Amino acid sequence: MSLRARPAVAASIGGAHAPMSTPSTVHLPRGFTLIEMMVVVLIIGILLTFASLGVGNHTLEDTLDTESRRLIELFKLAQEEAEIKGWEIGFRYTDTHYQFLGLSDEGRWIFLPEGPLRARAIAEPLTLTLRVDDHPVPPAQNVDDDSQAPPTSNNAAASKPKAVIEPQVMVLSSGELTPFTLDVRAPGLTTYYRISGDLVGRLERQRLEDDRWH
Repeated sequence: MSLRARPAVAASIGGAHAPMSTPSTVHLPRGFTLIEMMVVVLIIGILLTFASLGVGNHTLEDTLDTESRRLIELFKLAQEEAEIKGWEIGFRYTDTHYQFLGLSDEGRWIFLPEGPLRARAIAEPLTLTLRVDDHPVPPAQNVDDDSQAPPTSNNAAASKPKAVIEPQVMVLSSGELTPFTLDVRAPGLTTYYRISGDLVGRLERQRLEDDRWH
């Protein structure tokens, strides 16, 4: 009795042989090299530097604008006070402050002690430059407020002479002004503001560019 060979079983339906699949290659993500990381850090540092410089200049420009607006409004207020109350009011500035002055009962110029026209510090790092009748006027010397106080039994100012202060600009009760220009500047900025007043009492604020930087 002979044995017949068993027919081969098809690998797939229909008798077609399915191709054998091969495992696909897995690509793992490549990390940054040291040089690439250093370049990224350098670029971030440069961007942050420019951003900080932009914010700093913007803040300084805002301070310059605010201080110049305050100054012209204070001059306008001094004009109103002088005309309404019949006062003569003076203005002076130092390296660190600007002050409005009034006449005491003894006829001396004294600081206005309170209210909007009180002495104010110049916002750092701004500087003021005054010209009167087109002549430069240097900053006045700082004066201790105690030397302006009226003498009392408990006041040390009674034992020392009062400091003499004089206005650099006059705001008259007639509405007239000492002709002046007051420049408000900030270091590193070409833009500055000029407060000006003329003899008939007109006040103006201008935004200017410094030609020395061009």
